[in-house]
Amino acid sequence: MNNKYIIDTQENRDFLQKNVKSLLEFGKRFPSPGGSSYYLGDDGTPWTDRNRETWITSRMTHVYSIGNMLRFNGCADLAEKGLKGLTGELKDTKNGGWFAGVTADGKPLENKQCYAHAFVILAASSAYLAGVPGAKELLDEAIALYDKRFWNEEEGLSVDTWNTEFTVLDTYRGLNANMHTVEAFLAAADVLEDEKYRVRAGRIISRVVGWAEENNYRLPEHFNSNWKAELELNKDKPDDPFKPYGATPGHGIEWARLILQWASSTYGKDGKAAEKYVTAAEKLYDRAVKDAWSCDGAPGL
Repeated sequence: MNNKYIIDTQENRDFLQKNVKSLLEFGKRFPSPGGSSYYLGDDGTPWTDRNRETWITSRMTHVYSIGNMLRFNGCADLAEKGLKGLTGELKDTKNGGWFAGVTADGKPLENKQCYAHAFVILAASSAYLAGVPGAKELLDEAIALYDKRFWNEEEGLSVDTWNTEFTVLDTYRGLNANMHTVEAFLAAADVLEDEKYRVRAGRIISRVVGWAEENNYRLPEHFNSNWKAELELNKDKPDDPFKPYGATPGHGIEWARLILQWASSTYGKDGKAAEKYVTAAEKLYDRAVKDAWSCDGAPGL
């Protein structure tokens, strides 16, 4: 194996550093004048005629906050611009929370998504660590809104989508939004030093491990309001970008990483307590790779 793929070799460190620089350079044209993120073409050119979405703006804010903490030049300014979008044109000052995004001409998109709100928490957490002005206030507001509107304490899971006014809750429940909720809760637990959010992440993970065991480690993505899996959802449009048909192998890998992060931060060196979750993470990863690696003859998932 090439040494650049072997963790802790100098070749690996150089390889990772090169890729980090490349990715940060690629995305640097994301901010619109209002701070919300453009979609970018494969050369990094902004697509100004498309919607500017909250989840992408949040991810960009998260990434450039990390870039700033890694001392890459220019990242602090980009993180601040992303935060400007999250505290400005993407925020619903009338009904609370964040729009799913805005159109190319700045009109709000309908509905309030758990998915997007989880990303706002992640962005604010990272921006706060990076010292971005206003990030702590954004984090406090985002976590309070999420607690009120999306977290279901009785079920230990999050609901998915409200209408814009937060008066009608969709009956759909999704694992994708809960996956990014785990990511957000783990960040919030560390930044706020509030273990309540790590415990919540663990409650979601416990449900996910159960579903994985029941389905040969291919996770159902879609559920009804009673959390009964709807395995045939979108069979007629399997490439739906947010509700694709069947299991999503890439999500199996994401869950594996999140489960390990939660288990290590919860149990520390207590390997026996973490064993169940480590095993589940390994099986999720293995299943995803077996199902999807080069399955169409092309490299990658």
